Amino acid sequence: MASRVVLSWTASVAWAIAVLRSNLAAATVEPIALHPDNPHYFLWRGKPTVLITSGEHYGAVLNLDFDYVKYLDTLARDGLNLTRTFTGAAYVEPRGAFGIARNTLAPAPGRFICPWARSDQPGYAGGGNRFDLNRWDEAYFNRLRDFVAQASRRGIVVEVNLFCPFYEEAQWLLSPFCTNNNVNGLGKLKRTEVYTLDKSGPLLTVQERFVREMVHALAEFDNVYYELCNEPYFGGVTLAWQRHMAALIQQAQRDRPRKQLISQNIANQSARITDPDPNVSIFNFHYASPPDAVAQNYHLNKVIGDNETGFQGTNDAPYRREAWDFIVAGGGLFNHLDYSFAVGYEDGTFVYPATQPGGGNPGLRKQLRVLADFINSFNFTRMQPDNSVLAEPLPEGLSARALVEPGRAWAIYCRPGAVGPYSARWTGQIQAPDSGDYTFHTFSNDGVRLWIDGRRLIDNWTEHSETEDTATVALVAGRRYDLKLEYFYNTGQAVMRLCWSRPGQPKQPVPATALWLPDGSGHGLKAEYFRGPQFNRPWTSRTDRQVNFAWGTRPPVAIEQPTALNVLALRLPAGSYRATWLSPITGHSLKTDTFDHAGGVYRLTAPANDGELALRLMRH
Repeated sequence: MASRVVLSWTASVAWAIAVLRSNLAAATVEPIALHPDNPHYFLWRGKPTVLITSGEHYGAVLNLDFDYVKYLDTLARDGLNLTRTFTGAAYVEPRGAFGIARNTLAPAPGRFICPWARSDQPGYAGGGNRFDLNRWDEAYFNRLRDFVAQASRRGIVVEVNLFCPFYEEAQWLLSPFCTNNNVNGLGKLKRTEVYTLDKSGPLLTVQERFVREMVHALAEFDNVYYELCNEPYFGGVTLAWQRHMAALIQQAQRDRPRKQLISQNIANQSARITDPDPNVSIFNFHYASPPDAVAQNYHLNKVIGDNETGFQGTNDAPYRREAWDFIVAGGGLFNHLDYSFAVGYEDGTFVYPATQPGGGNPGLRKQLRVLADFINSFNFTRMQPDNSVLAEPLPEGLSARALVEPGRAWAIYCRPGAVGPYSARWTGQIQAPDSGDYTFHTFSNDGVRLWIDGRRLIDNWTEHSETEDTATVALVAGRRYDLKLEYFYNTGQAVMRLCWSRPGQPKQPVPATALWLPDGSGHGLKAEYFRGPQFNRPWTSRTDRQVNFAWGTRPPVAIEQPTALNVLALRLPAGSYRATWLSPITGHSLKTDTFDHAGGVYRLTAPANDGELALRLMRH
């Protein structure tokens, strides 16, 4: 029985002394805070701060093989000032998860370290002994504190992400919270019940104790804020549970004059926050392109962040443009998920395969430093987004936004427009070469619906990363069956493939020889493409011989390349101006103009460009 007691009397006294010391230490530092003059940004070490980075996949601490000192040296050298890290308290990934090569969140067998001490009983699914949820692993906390201290010395803020939902059974089966992986008899529940107040049972007490311990363990650091849970909109995480954890963090800091900030991850892309938690100071979004989340929530007067990117291919342009768009829209935090960091490649030079679900490399990190230098060249705490300075529409295919210090300074970013939402419908007939059962497989990002012979077989009309859906139907050889396939794309890497298989045979794209146009005049399907997701804005129509497409971020139909920006019309007050055009890729000055203006619309001639430009405009 004594071995199951969480804290003995002696341990309780020691813990109380440790808490007192941590609170005394915390009283001597000014942790990163919202800027008092403009809470859309940070105040850190006496300076207005925007957090911009390109960081590893959150396994720097929990993966014992990862050299985090080398990694932090790389971030500092590249002029970046933020990293996210997962605690490992409940979540770790299996190798191969999400198609990520050399995933730092997927340690080698036996190389996972977490807050819980190992027991003397074998059987952890990830290798080694099972965990004791009643005992801390001091080696873990030493590693965590050293990681944060090393980051602090290099001017890097650490987002400590406390929890993460279990997207699939594979992650749950590796969790210390899963009953097979601990010696405490806890975790006999569904993975979707772990982060709830009413269904998690004794695990809730374990979670609460862990959160308090983390807050006390990191109290002395000024470069820490806590994110409650990564992507809590998946896996059954309840809002009540999130609010409970936020209140718990604040309660654990109640005796400190200066409190570390709390972040909440709100949604993928964007969402309007209608009932903000007063304990939360940072509202983070993922894949926030376009940056609608900033405008939707700017009135909250908190930092709005985009702290995960991906699913737009491996090229630099989508992520560079996402970063510039978000920061110039008024965002205060940007984290690109950089897959070039891996064990053995902590300098960010891993050349990942083309199938990697995101990008990152030394070149992109240099481009993000250009953005950081650009925003830091302004007194940005006096600025706010204001596109009314843009006096005339841009050429078709281009977009622009402005961050403005009224009457004084303008930060303007122009870019080729991203491929917007679109939809497609394929109709015709399908003819099987042999009689029998056929399994249809759709691979889609985003929504898909499939009808055969008037029966809806597949219906996954949701936004999702590439997903396989299946349905089986009996077909008679030689008979033609009506087929309708619908698809919509919102964001990420556009994919739409229609495949089939038979028992004992591999799946393959449905061949053109099995498809017929609606009038039977030839092979293939009638394809209709629409702008937007509602099938009400016709774009083009054609014959597609197969449905086997991986468009990525390219449009599904040929379009003219965006025109370069020749003239930018700006609505400006009277005064003397200096306009400097910059390349967002290199940071080089492309052109500088000085001019006097009597007030009203002024037309600036742009330098030669491909549609992507930054402008620093100052009024003297």
